Amino acid sequence: MKFVAIKETCLLILSAFLTALAVKLFFTEFVLTPGGITGLSIAISLITSISVDIISLCISIPLLLIATIILGSKFGAKTLFVTLMVPLFLKIIPATHITSSILIAALFGGLLVGVSISLALSVDCATGGTDVIALLLKKIFPNIELHIILFTLDMIIVLLSTVISKTIITSIYSVVSLFVIMMIIKNMNKLKNKYLRS
Repeated sequence: MKFVAIKETCLLILSAFLTALAVKLFFTEFVLTPGGITGLSIAISLITSISVDIISLCISIPLLLIATIILGSKFGAKTLFVTLMVPLFLKIIPATHITSSILIAALFGGLLVGVSISLALSVDCATGGTDVIALLLKKIFPNIELHIILFTLDMIIVLLSTVISKTIITSIYSVVSLFVIMMIIKNMNKLKNKYLRS
């Protein structure tokens, strides 16, 4: 039991780290907003000059309270942990120039976030973003696959971000990143289910 708790904690820390890494190394420099609370926070940060980590926290906390009531205290506690860890890592990880290609940034940023969300979901948790809303909606629409709900929510945020940033090209690459995120979540979930059945 103790080993399980340690394993879950390590996965949650890794999940938070990967999300922050994607933001600092890829998304922020190219103003990519591939959905999620992080993507929305980046867009809002552009027009308010408030730091991404503060905006992310202000949006995530109310969502977390609702999710805790509906999805349970264990889910809430784990999601709170990740929600607090992401802004911490955002503060610690320096903004570093990795690539001059927005396509590479979109692909690798999407890869990191996709793995991050998948890790959180694998231990019955969320990263404190639109995955929380998706899990809540999954309760209402159990026949719709989670990655489809999540893709729809994030696409709405991408469209809103397009209106805010008024950069069509950036939004196109944000959609590319979002597609990568959804494919990673879908395939990692398939691997998890296959492992559980074996």
